[in-house]
Amino acid sequence: MKYFKIIIYSFLIASAISLAGVFVMQSTEMIGAADTDFKNLPYGIALGINSFFLLGSFTILLNLKRSVSNNTLYNALSFFLVPCLLVILLLFAMWDEPWPGVLFCIPYLIVLSIFFVRSKNKKWEHF
Repeated sequence: MKYFKIIIYSFLIASAISLAGVFVMQSTEMIGAADTDFKNLPYGIALGINSFFLLGSFTILLNLKRSVSNNTLYNALSFFLVPCLLVILLLFAMWDEPWPGVLFCIPYLIVLSIFFVRSKNKKWEHF
């Protein structure tokens, strides 16, 4: 149950940070300055990217096996392999302007890194 909570909390926290970032960037008119129908599209893109990270993070559940959770390399791979592959695929998909998409990835990876470090701490048994 601890690992499932990590997945859900990572998604919720990273989505809130991404949506707040989009709100700030639109308030300062860095993005979405034109009055079009697609003015709120960055909100959907931010949630969509975080949704893909949510699906890619289900490999964290492999830590339920002792052989994965006791091995640091396998533990790190279960946390970061698929999300890092998603970042690389996002870079290739958005080759003309990759940085807005990558900026939506950073909060999720930071939150996931914090939960990874906390999960490796043996004193932290309960979430």
